[in-house]
Amino acid sequence: MGIPEILPGMITDIILEDRKRGRRIVIDTKFTGIFGSSAYRDKMLKSGYVYQIYAYLRSQEHPDDPLSANAEGLMLHPTVDCDVDEIVRIQGHDIRFATVDLARPTAEVLAKLRKLT
Repeated sequence: MGIPEILPGMITDIILEDRKRGRRIVIDTKFTGIFGSSAYRDKMLKSGYVYQIYAYLRSQEHPDDPLSANAEGLMLHPTVDCDVDEIVRIQGHDIRFATVDLARPTAEVLAKLRKLT
């Protein structure tokens, strides 16, 4: 089996698989702040990004692909005002929203990215 199929028009940035560990991570990156606002809250995760990563995870599910049933999602943003590392579980999928400080030395950025995956 090759790379999992995402529905046409839905293109994620990265898909990592470790078949020995039974793990798939669907990663999408953004180059904007992770928070938005609403009439009721000054600071909240951008709902469009929550729906987007959820749609990626659900669209790649196939009965003949055992990794697809519990694939994880990672929405990765640069650090703007603060570091974020939050995980939610939605219908069997862990979805992580995290930031990385791209102004840090390369070794630190790589260490953070490895920790996230």
